[in-house]
Amino acid sequence: MKKILILFLSISFFATNAQIVQKMKNEKPTRTNIYGEVAMLEVEYYDNNGEFTGENISAYILGLSSTYEINKRLDITGSIGVTEGFSYNYLTSNLAFKISENFHLFYGIGSYYIYDDRWSPAGLNGNEPSRYDFGMNMGLQLHLSKYLGLIMRYNIIEEKEEESIGSMSLNGLSFGIILK
Repeated sequence: MKKILILFLSISFFATNAQIVQKMKNEKPTRTNIYGEVAMLEVEYYDNNGEFTGENISAYILGLSSTYEINKRLDITGSIGVTEGFSYNYLTSNLAFKISENFHLFYGIGSYYIYDDRWSPAGLNGNEPSRYDFGMNMGLQLHLSKYLGLIMRYNIIEEKEEESIGSMSLNGLSFGIILK
């Protein structure tokens, strides 16, 4: 009985392994990239004195992205990144349309955790304030070579609503390089 069980487990292992290898051959390729960006952010917030202040702040972004090819014209990209200068972390998902093999337009959404000291959210209607925010981004990518690309992105993290309810805003344009 022991020999039959060992034989059955061995055949199952090799059959499963062959199926996994065949599936990997049929999978569409994914690419992982490291990128760095310089962002020019327009930030409006309430300072320590309670006065509404608007600033243009430069931030530096370091991120990691993974791209999955849906078909010949569409890719989906997931990114995670950290910033310095105006401190926030983010996780985004983008849908990219390939204009050509080297030029892509993208649009996506993301979740942002803003932990900069200047950002002090106020809760509405007695609710607890949150440093988490949802936003959008759009932009373009140009792949210069097999290992190097350029990226330009516009981020809308928090839109301006009303000063009377303590609304803050965070938007900006960023430029960077992609290393594949």
